[in-house]
Amino acid sequence: MALTYGLRNPRDLLDKLKRDASLLAQGVTSDKFFNFVITGYSIIDWVKNDTSISQSARSAVENLYKDRWIKACGDLATAGKHFTLTSRKPITSKAESHKEERETKRWDNFAWGVSDYTQIEDAESITIDLEDGSSLSCLELVKNVIETWDNFFRAHQL
Repeated sequence: MALTYGLRNPRDLLDKLKRDASLLAQGVTSDKFFNFVITGYSIIDWVKNDTSISQSARSAVENLYKDRWIKACGDLATAGKHFTLTSRKPITSKAESHKEERETKRWDNFAWGVSDYTQIEDAESITIDLEDGSSLSCLELVKNVIETWDNFFRAHQL
């Protein structure tokens, strides 16, 4: 019995990952980023356990545990699920969310005509620090994780 409720194979999970990335591009939130890193790291298990995929691809996916972007994704996913990392040495040292209010000028059509107004929005950004001293935004990580998976799927004709 399948327990994956509509997601049937690793390609479906990659498509979900890209939908998660699109949602983040519209506006970063911790909830959306949590979904992205969980999905991005889970694809490894989906490839490893899908017997319809070639053995060479299922073996090759193990190499992604060493990929910088998938490893950072895994650090964040595992810490997000379990609150902390205890069973491996992370390459991430910190992930922080920053929220601020931002004013945006809007133009809208109203029944009485076109009008401009200012809207106050909460803007969130997430910064990830790596153990090597580098730092990146969550959107940079998103781009690199998607690129890594696209390359893997292309190389293994998935």
